[in-house]
Amino acid sequence: MDCARDYKEPEQHPAKAMPPIHESILGQKSLGCQGMRIHILASGSSGNCALIEAGTGQDRVVLCLDCGIAQRTARELAEQAGLSLTHVDGVLLSHHHGDHSLNVLGVAARAKAPLFAHEEALSQAKRTRLSEVRRRGVEVRAVSDRHSFSVGPLTVTPIQLPHDAVPTHGFLFETEGRRAGFFTDFGEIGVLQEAGVLDGLDTLVLEANHDRRMLESGPYPYHLQQRVGGPLGHLANVQTADLLASSAPPTLRHLVLAHLSAHNNLPELALGAAADALDQRGLGGIILEAAPAKGYMAAGVS
Repeated sequence: MDCARDYKEPEQHPAKAMPPIHESILGQKSLGCQGMRIHILASGSSGNCALIEAGTGQDRVVLCLDCGIAQRTARELAEQAGLSLTHVDGVLLSHHHGDHSLNVLGVAARAKAPLFAHEEALSQAKRTRLSEVRRRGVEVRAVSDRHSFSVGPLTVTPIQLPHDAVPTHGFLFETEGRRAGFFTDFGEIGVLQEAGVLDGLDTLVLEANHDRRMLESGPYPYHLQQRVGGPLGHLANVQTADLLASSAPPTLRHLVLAHLSAHNNLPELALGAAADALDQRGLGGIILEAAPAKGYMAAGVS
């Protein structure tokens, strides 16, 4: 979220070592899987929503990642992917900002699906507070940093990110032979440069929020420029490029730049910076795209 709002200095949390991985299996679905695909429905300050699809036939599962857009719009965009928002197997919440959390509870309630979220993220938004969760009859399953869980053949690992909505999580998705990452809304790249985090990714959805010059000369007041460009804000194109140049894995086949600012970035600037970084890394043959603010885009290797 990079629009003006009341700002409160977030509590700082010390860095912590990766805890042991904890796994829990939902349902009795087989772990056999033929592939994975990410369906991006919206990406930006006006709202975010994506569907993560894994498996085939009776083993297929679909998760909804955030829903900060109108449910009707999300349903219509999901239909373009041949999917139904009312039949997802689970809903994931990255953080409490409204452009991500607005309708996650409604989606979970309509689908009668569990909501995977950190309890602090739920408690900070009016639409997801405990009284609403109870009223809608939604089952909440707690998530925490680096503790994996499984939904059918899909294993999900939350990765806590530095953002001014504490906590904020990106996610790693893994199924047989496939690994994808989805990371937006963070201001520093160090956590994704840690050993092993991006290793083996086929598909990466990665924030490239703003161009620093455009942010400095754009319409935002100084305090908002500082917030967006700060260590708990959003990634600049140059930061995204630095991450790719240092840590993009050789397995990468599809890169989608996401959460581009409508006021402080241009797709050609973000794409150009990312392309140069991949060249510097010595990686070629990668599909490189920028996600639209609203509109269907598929990513992934089946």
